[in-house]
Amino acid sequence: MLEEMRADLPSHVTKDLTAPIEVTDAEIRERMSGNLCRCGAYANILNAINQVAGERA
Repeated sequence: MLEEMRADLPSHVTKDLTAPIEVTDAEIRERMSGNLCRCGAYANILNAINQVAGERA
């Protein structure tokens, strides 16, 4: 998912198709949709992805 964003591959929630893809909660949620349940750990998974994205920036 992070590699797709770095490659500027848009998702359904990407607002500007001409700009680099930003790592936002909306982008992460869209790219995770269909792959994870909406259990209590979902918020922690979102935080973890944001943390990894920030470390690689």
